[in-house]
This record gives sequence, C-alpha cells and structure tokens, in this order.
Amino acid sequence: MNDSTKGILIAFALLILGALGYWWWHDQMELRWTSVQRESSLASADPMLAATRLLRQNGRSVNGAGSLGELVVPQTGAGTMIVSGASGTATPDQARELLEWVRRGNTLIAEPRWISPAERALVVETDASDDEEVEEEQEEEPEEEAEEEASPAAAGEDASTTDEAPATADDTAEENSADDEASADPDDNDKDPLTDHFGVRARTDALACKCRTEPDEKDKKKPEAIAAARQARELALSHLTLPGKSYALELDAGTTEMVSLQGAVAPLWSDDDGGAVRVYAEGKGRIVLVADGYFTNSKLPQRDHAQLLLALTELTPGKHVTIVKRLNVLPWYKALWRHYKLVLISLAVCLALLLWSALRRFGPLLPVPKAERRSLLEHIDASGAWLWKADGGRQVLLDAARDDTLALIRRRVPALFRMPEGELWATLARTCALPEADVSEALQQDAASHVTRFTRQIRTLQTLRNHYER
Repeated sequence: MNDSTKGILIAFALLILGALGYWWWHDQMELRWTSVQRESSLASADPMLAATRLLRQNGRSVNGAGSLGELVVPQTGAGTMIVSGASGTATPDQARELLEWVRRGNTLIAEPRWISPAERALVVETDASDDEEVEEEQEEEPEEEAEEEASPAAAGEDASTTDEAPATADDTAEENSADDEASADPDDNDKDPLTDHFGVRARTDALACKCRTEPDEKDKKKPEAIAAARQARELALSHLTLPGKSYALELDAGTTEMVSLQGAVAPLWSDDDGGAVRVYAEGKGRIVLVADGYFTNSKLPQRDHAQLLLALTELTPGKHVTIVKRLNVLPWYKALWRHYKLVLISLAVCLALLLWSALRRFGPLLPVPKAERRSLLEHIDASGAWLWKADGGRQVLLDAARDDTLALIRRRVPALFRMPEGELWATLARTCALPEADVSEALQQDAASHVTRFTRQIRTLQTLRNHYER
C-alpha cells in the first residue's frame, strides 16, 4: 500500500470519527425543548377547577361547597348540583333535602354506590348467561349480530334498555324495598339514601378492563401494537345520543359501569347500554347518574365529557351550578355548630349569666376589716424561746448571727480576711474597742449554754455589725 492510499484511508477514518463525534455532541449535549405536564397548585387544591371555568365561560354562575355537610340545601340556588365522587356519603337527612330540592325543578348529578357482594353475585350470574347467549348467536348468525344485541327479548338486558314503558318511582317503591332487603347487606354503611331507590349500582366493567390490557413491553412502541391498543380502547367507549340531537357523544367511563338490579326504575334516557349515564325523573327535576367522575380536571378534556357537562346543565331552566368538591367530611367544630347550634347558644347564655352573677355587686366596696395581729417582737420572742429550748437551737441562732456579721465585714473590709485568725480577732477587737477574748468567743467558739454568756456572744456580734455598717 503506497503513501497516497494510506493518506486517503486515514482521512476517511478521521471524517467518520468527526461525524460520529458531531452526532454524539448534538444528541447528548445540545439543549432541547421538551413539554412537561404539570398540575398547578390551584388544580391540585380544586379537582373541579376545569369544570368551574368551563361553566363560567358558557354563562353559568358557579359556586362550590367543600362537602355535603357544608352545603345548606334549602338556600341553594335553582339549577344544577354536581356531587359525583361523593356516592354513598349522604346522610338520610341530607338525601331528603337534596331530593326535595330536585323535585322543585332542578338537576342533580351523582354516582350510584358500589355494588354489595350479594348484589354482585346476582348481577354477575345474569350477565354471564346473557354473554353466553350472545356468543351463540354470533356463531350461528354473524350477519344479524347488531339486530340480536338490540333486541331486549333475545338478549335479556336490564330494564334500563327495554322497550317497556318506564316505571315510575311510586310503582316500583315496594319492589325496590323488597329487593333491597333481600339482596343488600344489612349494614347501614352499604346504603345510599340518595340513589338506592333507583335500583342502580356501580361495578367493574370486565370488557373495559380486558380492552385496556397493556401490550408486551417489547411491542409497546410498534405501530401495529399502538393501532391495536387504540382500536381495543374504542370498544370500551360508551355512546350517548342526547334528546333532540342527531349525533352521539363518546364517553370513557374507565373500568366502571352501572348495572340494574331486579325491579330497577327505567331511566328517561341513557347511553347505548345504560352503563355510563342514566337520567331519571324526580318530580319536576332530573337526577343524572354517571358511572365515573367525568368532570374532574383529568377527565373533563377526554372525549366528549365537556359537552356532556354543558348538556346536563341545560336539562332544567336554572343557570346556577353548585359543585360539591369532596366527600361528606365536615370539620368537628362546623359539624358541632351545624347540628347543635341551639345547645351551644344556650350554654353560652348560661355561662354569661353565671359570670354576671359572680361579678355583680351593690353599692361601694366595703373596706377590708383589720384582723387583730400580735406584734412582731412577740413572734420573734416566741421563736427565740422555742429555739433556745430545742436541741441545737442555740447553735442555730449563733451561727445565723455569726454568718451574717462575717459576711458584712467581708463585704466592707475584705483585706482583713487575708490575716491569720488570731491576728484577725485582735484587729477586730482593737477596732471596735472590745476585749479580744469576747471577740474570739463570739466568732470562734460554740454557743454557750449559760444565758449570760450566750447573750454576751450575740451582743458582741451586734457591736461588730453596727461598727461596720456605718
């Protein structure tokens, strides 16, 4: 190989290395703009923020309540109330107030409670037999599949999709109560006084769960896998044609569907299979049961949920919308005031009266009478007499006087305490014109047992104290 060929190969190799280096730098080091989905603090605090703004943009007046407990239903404006997400949390009194409010010509949007084990066993058994019949019909007559599914006599569907005349709440009240007693759990926690009388429950949608099964990780990014997943997801959607409209709305209820119990009230209208939305008459108003919270911040932009929200707020004339944002959890002090207001007011009045009775008085204050007191000297004399007779009491008296005198002298003339004790006693005796023996006895010896000597010790200490206090 000659030199020119080597040069060409080296240049080619350098060119390839340069191209690889440029690609690596551009791929790893260059800054790129990427979109990051982030929830704002307002959206985190209010799960119905998007629905609130959408309704206000379309001419509705909206106000929110933190929970059913905070809501004063009789004072709520006419229009629509959304309590989805709070299924099964209404108390009987709250349910009665809400139903009375609806009967005056308003709309209530709520969710049915979850199906109990006894009810689930009954509904699953019925649906399983229906599925077997549908599969047989599909195998025998595939060209008539749509016709057979639409026929309530062949498919044995729930009362919500039959062609029979809708039963009223009065006609089915006795049947519903009997069915509830036979199938519902005896525990009061499994009852929802707001929606139980319709005979509708929520449960897991097996078809939706099957359609939402994730593909294998290795096939997740393949176009055919993406297309198959999209097509499977479309099978789980519900379609709702609003009254007076010629097109259907697409709704995604996730993995939840509504089912009917035996003797359930038939809705005025619903989606294709009654599993996503059902609308019932309640007096002059409407109660809308939804299978999922379509109107939260995360689900409102999906499919046609926003259009469904606007359509439901037009079912009744009122343009006011009340949104209950959270479950029926009321702070203890608010619940106490709400349910025991008269009791609290009575207690406050009683406390005020007790305070007033304790503070009231008539006329000027009387002077405090002076109690007869013995003189201080009598107390001192009694204390000294007791200590003189007690064991060790004389030494206590002498030590107290001695310590007090030495502390005073140390504070006044600290230089004296640098001397030896003998010289110190002599200096103190000479300064105060006292016998040195008396000073030594008062400052150094124990308390004398004789009255005269003990009195001389105390008097000597008092003389020293008086001299250095000047």
